[in-house]
Order: sequence, then structure tokens, then C-alpha cells
Amino acid sequence: MPGTATAGGVQPPGPTTTAANYVAYLEGRAQAGDAEAAGISTQFQALSFEDQFRFLTLISDSKTTQAYTQAVSEVGDEVADTLPSSGASTKVLGVGHEVETVLESGESTPQEGMAAKAAAKDMWASYTVYDKVFGIKVTKVSVRTNYQVKGTDTTKVYPGSASHYNYVPAASFEASPVKEWISSPPADNAQTETTWTAKWTGGLGSWSARERVWGDYRGFVGGYLK
Repeated sequence: MPGTATAGGVQPPGPTTTAANYVAYLEGRAQAGDAEAAGISTQFQALSFEDQFRFLTLISDSKTTQAYTQAVSEVGDEVADTLPSSGASTKVLGVGHEVETVLESGESTPQEGMAAKAAAKDMWASYTVYDKVFGIKVTKVSVRTNYQVKGTDTTKVYPGSASHYNYVPAASFEASPVKEWISSPPADNAQTETTWTAKWTGGLGSWSARERVWGDYRGFVGGYLK
């Protein structure tokens, strides 16, 4: 898992670490081909000395990884012409600590014209949550549903997906097998769900949270992590 991987001979820092150890950990992952790690390292090193200390204090607390459980965000299934197809919202948990939720959706194969409105089309919707420490997105969990609609009806649901990354070294994440289904009318949504389990090195804590997203002919309809 990303939180327990080693790279370039660099051991992941423990629950208490230093700025030099954290940078070495990130650079080791970057050298091993981790595309996100280099950017995280650059952002961390750009922080002031004081903010680096606060950053490390936050990620060294096992409760930090539980920030996701406070990221509940739902949109109702009421019938409306439009629903939010994209957007982001932020919840402040404390000084330097936020949870950001990102909603996205779209057509896999965009079509135009009146004929396209009656034709079957493939769509997708995703629900992503980031744990941000001093503006740096240290952890991400995301779930995506892929489906087909014809007119206003959801006619098929394809395999969904779950993805994540993690730069809280003492924590690791894993997801249960992804489930997908079409809900009963009148909601008629394509749904995808997984359950995340986070564990802290040394048995210092763990939590589980279910992440779900659903969409219909309008795109993203709702999602949550709780």
C-alpha cells in the first residue's frame, strides 16, 4: 500500500518524524516512479519552518486519518432538470487542516443534436475526498460509477472503480471489492460503492468508512463517505 511502501532503501518515517526524513521518504517514492510524491515534496519544502513542524505534528497523529469520516456530503434524489455536475467544497477541521470534496461527472462519448438525446449514451460520475494539511493533499480516496442511459432512464451499469493515494507514512489504506447496481425507480440511479479501511502502524488506530457515488441522465446526483 502507498502508506507502507519503501523505495530507494528509504524506510517510511514512523508516527514521529523530522522534515528531513519526510522529504527523504517522498523523494525515495518519487525515484521509484511515484508521480505524486515529487509534487508533495516540493509543496512541503515550500512551507515555512513553523508550518513544516505543524504539518508533521498533524500527520503524526493517528486521528488525522479519521478526517474523512467528517466528509459526509449528499445530494438528494429529487427530480430536477439539473444537478451539480462538478464542483468542490472544503470543510475546515482545525488550523492548517481541511477536508476537500470534489464532485465530477460527464459523458464518456459526448454526442450532439436532437438524435443524440434519444440515443443510449455512456456516462460517469465520481466522488473524491482529499485530506489537506497546510494546503497539501496528503491523502485521497475516490469512487467512480460508469453507466449507460437512454433518455431519462438508466439502462446499464458498468464496472465501477475505487482509487487512492496516501502520503501519511504511518497510515495505510485498502478498499473492499467495488459493488455497483441500479437503484429502484423512481430514483433510477447507477450506484458504485466501496468500503475503505485505514490502519495505523503499530496498532495505534484504525477506522472504516463506506464511500458511495450515484448518477443518472443528469450526471452526478449524490455521494458520501461515512
